[in-house]
Amino acid sequence: MRYVVIIASIIWGIFFYTNAKAQDFTSTNEEFALKIKSCVDSLYADEKRYPLSKQVPLELIIAQAAHETAWGTSRFALEGNNLFGIRTWNPKDPQLKAKRAPKDADWGVKVYPNWCASIEHYLHILYTLPVYEQFREELQFQREVMKNITPINLALYLAAWSEQGPEYVRLLQSIMLSLYQKDFYKRLT
Repeated sequence: MRYVVIIASIIWGIFFYTNAKAQDFTSTNEEFALKIKSCVDSLYADEKRYPLSKQVPLELIIAQAAHETAWGTSRFALEGNNLFGIRTWNPKDPQLKAKRAPKDADWGVKVYPNWCASIEHYLHILYTLPVYEQFREELQFQREVMKNITPINLALYLAAWSEQGPEYVRLLQSIMLSLYQKDFYKRLT
């Protein structure tokens, strides 16, 4: 069944990639990605907290952060160091309110001291919340059985991250496909 999902997602991704808008990836985009890579490398250096079996691929982290923050230009990224649109309902947490939300809204977008803290919390969410159990299982399957991680396929298990659902997955896959075609990730090494 997993093979069917993998093959179907590749075909689905290619179909939508051909229909995706072309994007111009500037040096600013590369700086954004390099900053994320630096944080991820720093976090993953702690092999006890982040063993290889739990490491989310950099390509997926960059694509998700790029989409959520418009390549680091959103207010939540600039003012709150929040790269993934992570919300909080705890009034004691530092937070930013959405511009269209009332000031007394019971939630806000969490504010972090830096990008690395945002990435660390993002990884914690993926590692612990029950809604991402299938994501974790697929990551483990790809690593142990397939011996190859396919971030585009892992995105299939992130529909719950956004109210956009399946459209969110398609957008993440489209971003990754565009970046692969432009050898964007290779330039980060």
